[in-house]
Amino acid sequence: MDPCHHVESYRFRDIVTQWTRETLQHEHIVARALTKAVVRDGLRAQSVDPKWVNRGTFELRGLPLVGYVAKDGHLPIFIRSSALKHLADVVEKAAKPNPQLLFEEFITRQDFRTWLREAGLTPPVFYG
Repeated sequence: MDPCHHVESYRFRDIVTQWTRETLQHEHIVARALTKAVVRDGLRAQSVDPKWVNRGTFELRGLPLVGYVAKDGHLPIFIRSSALKHLADVVEKAAKPNPQLLFEEFITRQDFRTWLREAGLTPPVFYG
């Protein structure tokens, strides 16, 4: 049985690393593509996983979180403000992607598949 079918989400950094190995592209190219997908195309990268938050509460753990919607009609994401600022800087100011600034962000399999379908991209092998 393929273990990748049991993984519900990957960290942003892990997707960059895996996709870089698979496509043999430089890490910054893949990171920029994923960053643009989050900021402009509606790929949902989250800092908080609702299934791990206690019902009826929204634990911020001392982190300032912001809601963000890349496109009208898409569901909002809740992401650390520092992570969103870094993503926006990468897309709008051509800043160098820094994996340390995106240490908590993750993307679910379902959200990743939806984005791949909308973008007309073939799913990478590691994502199953």
